[in-house]
Amino acid sequence: MIVKLLLMNILVILQHQMEWIMLLMNMLVILQHQIDWIMLLLHIVEKSRMGMRLRYETQMNMEVWLVLMKMKNMKMQLLRITLR
Repeated sequence: MIVKLLLMNILVILQHQMEWIMLLMNMLVILQHQIDWIMLLLHIVEKSRMGMRLRYETQMNMEVWLVLMKMKNMKMQLLRITLR
């Protein structure tokens, strides 16, 4: 009788341990999903930074081009004035 009670108690303890293990495994799955979301957000932020950098570089290139065109135009006007 005592052995039977001991075995039943051991089975109950094992059942609780299995439940804890399942709970821990579920927590690991949740953590993995959170890590996946964080990685996705980091990827999106990096892409937006790259886009901002590209837009800034394009804007700078346009400004440089405009300055060069203005300088060329001024040189042409000076040439016209000196040729008269």
